[in-house]
Amino acid sequence: MTSESDAQESITAFWSAVAPHYDEHPGNIVPFGIEEYERWTELFRRALPQAPSDLLDVCTGTGFAAFIAATLGHRVTGIDLASSMLRVARLKAKERGLEVRFIEDDAAALALTQPGYDVVLCRHAMWTLRNAHEAIRRWRNVLRPNGRVVVIDSFHAWSRPDPASEQDQLFYKHYTPDVQAALPFMHVRDEDAVLAAFEGAGYDNVVFDDLPPSFGDGTSRPYILIALRGVDPPNAESNL
Repeated sequence: MTSESDAQESITAFWSAVAPHYDEHPGNIVPFGIEEYERWTELFRRALPQAPSDLLDVCTGTGFAAFIAATLGHRVTGIDLASSMLRVARLKAKERGLEVRFIEDDAAALALTQPGYDVVLCRHAMWTLRNAHEAIRRWRNVLRPNGRVVVIDSFHAWSRPDPASEQDQLFYKHYTPDVQAALPFMHVRDEDAVLAAFEGAGYDNVVFDDLPPSFGDGTSRPYILIALRGVDPPNAESNL
């Protein structure tokens, strides 16, 4: 049995290893300026509140979602545990002239414990969250009243590793069976478990919708989930 810290160490090592070439792989990001990028921008425009808002992009990677939110006028902080990913994100932000703050932090155990954001955004990372139920609870605690979580992800049909694929070999070297067992949402195939996690954490108006296949990788089922923090009753105390 792999401990939670060992699982995260292995996960972080994988994303650090792929960071230099992450943007080159189809499905990870969409190049700026093409029609598909505009579809992503429109999706974010509909899902996010009116700008400007304070937005926390968890598992930001090389900054794809953070940059779209910033171009829409939001004040964005992107966090990740893979420092190599953050280095790429900072360089891209400089190249594009965007003001986004990138810091090293853990999406499953945020350093911030008090409300400071209007939005928590999580793109393509729910499946790889260890202790995901605790992460979802902590996201609610950093949201201001009536803030929201926006999740954009996919339900994946994971295939057996291809012995001839270096990418597969690298992935499964880090995402071992023990590591996968520590990830509650990696192998879920429908929305029930994800909806239950948000509803159980106290969110209001949890809304789930399937997305067009173009938002996935061709084999997955892409989706969007929006969950409102709601307003705590008077004298309610944080449980952190």
